[in-house]
Amino acid sequence: MSIATQPVSGQRTPLPHELAVEIVERKGVGHPDTLADGIAELASIRYSQHCLDTAGAVLHHNLDKVAVLGGRAAFTDTDGTYDRPLRVVFGGRISTSFAGRKLPVREILEQAAIERLRATLPGFDRVRLEIRHETTDSSKFPHWFAPRSLDDLPEWTRAFSNDTAYLVGSGPRTVAESVALLAEAWFRRHAWAGSDIKALVVRRGESWTVTVCVPALAGQLVTSAEFDDAVTASARELTAELEQRLPGRVDVVCNTRGSRTGPISGQYFTLSGSAIDYGEDGLVGRGNARTGLISGAHLSGNEATFGKNPAYHVGKVGGWLADEAARAVAAEFGPCRIGVLWRNGATYDQPASVEITTSEPAPPGEAEELVRATLARTDWMEDLLSGRYLARIEPVEELLASLTQAAG
Repeated sequence: MSIATQPVSGQRTPLPHELAVEIVERKGVGHPDTLADGIAELASIRYSQHCLDTAGAVLHHNLDKVAVLGGRAAFTDTDGTYDRPLRVVFGGRISTSFAGRKLPVREILEQAAIERLRATLPGFDRVRLEIRHETTDSSKFPHWFAPRSLDDLPEWTRAFSNDTAYLVGSGPRTVAESVALLAEAWFRRHAWAGSDIKALVVRRGESWTVTVCVPALAGQLVTSAEFDDAVTASARELTAELEQRLPGRVDVVCNTRGSRTGPISGQYFTLSGSAIDYGEDGLVGRGNARTGLISGAHLSGNEATFGKNPAYHVGKVGGWLADEAARAVAAEFGPCRIGVLWRNGATYDQPASVEITTSEPAPPGEAEELVRATLARTDWMEDLLSGRYLARIEPVEELLASLTQAAG
């Protein structure tokens, strides 16, 4: 294992909070891409749980090829009905049998899709839904997706990276990241707001601009003016809360294409709570990272996490290990970035290289030992099956408290 600890100052890639400009985006839980991520992840979780219950191990699958293809709503001035269904398409590969016994794959995937959509779309009952199955069990190995016994699962006794990949973990959240999460949570508290909320935070030094796009939910407001008043009032309240906790100027800008005139259905108006009503599509891996955010300044790996096999897939297990390593180092030495490279076939405690970047000096060897100890862990399954990487809306009070604490 090659471990390189970058110097605290000098020639190293800065951490996000050290940059003059930091940009963070959050695609809300109802965004089409986030819906695809969530369906893929929950389908993998539910399938894995079923496999553990019936076979004693997670069988081979990668469900990271889910597409959410938008439906179409025909709108009146203040309401509407679906006239073209939302389609969820499951792609990827999955084991459909174990020891000659069929597994209820279609039922598991469909129930996971419905469960996730119901949890994230406040107007789910207004949606027409079709679910398509395009998964396969194709492989050059005859028993890879039809194992006769656990002996056909080589990772069962020795977990290893299934690909060559670079994963990055970081910690703790920056203030800008917390603000992006807060912006979604702040508006989503209101019954009139849908869940396809997008927030973009730009920090320039100590100046903050928060741009938010918030949909109206059918059945809550009647006029465009009423919608504009509701959004404006909530934005004003959010601005006041941020001004108490952030240094410098704060501007919260909402619905930049909105208007006070015309029918409310001409604004960002939804039946489901999401732009899927307009035919907008979503695909796994196009939205938020494992952190629930899009934070380019953190650097990134080359793997999408959602829907991948939690038993051994590097995009899932490697991401978890990088995140846990970053959490351990950050707890001792403050903000950090941990980059880990694994080669195909390597066990997880034997990466090809590790890069550790800290903002505060770490005594020689101490950060490296924390990372080594983390990469030797094998207890990821329970945490991954708990839904760690499912997008969620965090409580406003907790996010405000974290900003207060960061302000010190």
